Amino acid sequence: KLERDILRPAAKSHRYLSSASTLAAMSQLTRAMTALSCGLLAAPSMAEYHPDLVFHGACAAKSFLNGVRFAYVGRTYYGAPSYKGTTSDGVDQYIYWDPDCAGGGDGASRWIVDADAPDLTRTSDLDGDGACEYHARIDSTNKEFPPANARWMMRCSAPTSESTLVDLAAITTTETFTSSTTSTSSSSISTSTTTRSSTTTSSTSATSSTKTSTTYTGSTKTTTTTPMMFKLSGACKAKDVLNGLTFREEGTTVSGARYFKALETDQFIYHDVDCDGGSNGVKRWIIDSDMPDPSVTEDLDRDNNKCNYHARLDTANITDLPSAGMWQMWCGLNWVDTVLYLDTTGDWANMDGQYQSNVLELEGHFAQHNCSQQEALNHLQFELQGNTKGGFPWYKAKAAEQYIYFDMSCSGAAGTPARWVIDEDAPNVNLIEDLDEDRNCSYRAQVETTDGKAPPKGSMWRVDCNGRWTDMWLALFRLPATSTTLTTTTKTTTSVKAKGAMTIVSSATGLPQGLAVLALGPALLLWLLG
Repeated sequence: KLERDILRPAAKSHRYLSSASTLAAMSQLTRAMTALSCGLLAAPSMAEYHPDLVFHGACAAKSFLNGVRFAYVGRTYYGAPSYKGTTSDGVDQYIYWDPDCAGGGDGASRWIVDADAPDLTRTSDLDGDGACEYHARIDSTNKEFPPANARWMMRCSAPTSESTLVDLAAITTTETFTSSTTSTSSSSISTSTTTRSSTTTSSTSATSSTKTSTTYTGSTKTTTTTPMMFKLSGACKAKDVLNGLTFREEGTTVSGARYFKALETDQFIYHDVDCDGGSNGVKRWIIDSDMPDPSVTEDLDRDNNKCNYHARLDTANITDLPSAGMWQMWCGLNWVDTVLYLDTTGDWANMDGQYQSNVLELEGHFAQHNCSQQEALNHLQFELQGNTKGGFPWYKAKAAEQYIYFDMSCSGAAGTPARWVIDEDAPNVNLIEDLDEDRNCSYRAQVETTDGKAPPKGSMWRVDCNGRWTDMWLALFRLPATSTTLTTTTKTTTSVKAKGAMTIVSSATGLPQGLAVLALGPALLLWLLG
């Protein structure tokens, strides 16, 4: 715990100390100090957490995968996580990383969705079929986690594969339990309060589950639920009225699914098991201008069984909405496959007041992709500078001349797709397109999208790697807002840095200063060297 919470964050901020040898030595020192003080500092061990993944975006031939919830089952020989889920008709499915699915020693490493269970002890061809047979795959050297939102090659019409946008929504929950017990005797009254909080988060682009806090006082139980909120984008031109709407959870239908209403106008999102009311329809999420009746089991908008709405997402999963999913949207003349984004990251979505900063930290596995040219981008922190003339936010790195901005046409030519760009050239914020004024699409990385309200939290970017364009998963983590609370320690910290630190730790933990020194020795070493 000391290593996780103190040593590694400190080492990250002192990168000149974070060589393998230094970290190894300090890790040993931390473990030794923990062992010495375990009698007083021992705490229950916490198992490594792996969020469940909910699959969305499969083509019609593989639609049985939509809505399947995959749970972590273990790690493979190379340490990659493996997941198992079960379809609605009881068939097991698996997601795993295989360095060589044919076992010939010359294959590409990839994430795989498969009906065959992987053997976690094998080094290649984990399903043992001697061939690369599966539902879908995405080539990747990153074995830490399957991409949250990316294009997979899916066997939609054998024997060929089709590029299909897949969303793996990670289940994210926050729970707080507070218990209070009062005991009375003839001579005294004693009150003890115990609070236990557990928070589970994920770096994927999943929508958040509803936050619930439960308070127990004596024999009384009180539950307070915080409504979920998100902002919609990605709708086609015919449905542009939906873009930018903020949807708030309004309640639950009789089937147990949540339904949502836009704050700005009468638009709704709800789940209907059969929109035509014939008890033989397809279960789906619906975006509709008609308010649903949460008391009925089907045809919730009561439109006389017409199935009339803006868009639909066919799935039996009533629990999770994908943060980026392939919807069928009526775009004026016909139904069009449309990727809709449900963003839960803005300050408007933080109902508990824990607002985030305007700083994004970039992370990517450049070394694993032999992309040393862009390694300097890793862990750069980009700070919001304002909006361009087009109304889109742009960012500048704190420690380098690197920029992230949205360009409607990076070459200035008609027909050039809009995109987010990472560039060493500063954008001219008074322009609508070709913001770096090079009349050419030259930059470090780009991701094509019509959504310019914010750069994607996690997505597959095209990165210039020593002259070749490489598909690479990049994540942009929004850093928490900073605040200062230890204002009373100024006097002690200005006199002697180590003594001030120990006063703070001793006061905050209630431990004797000597034991606090024992617990925070490695952190103090980093502090003094800093």
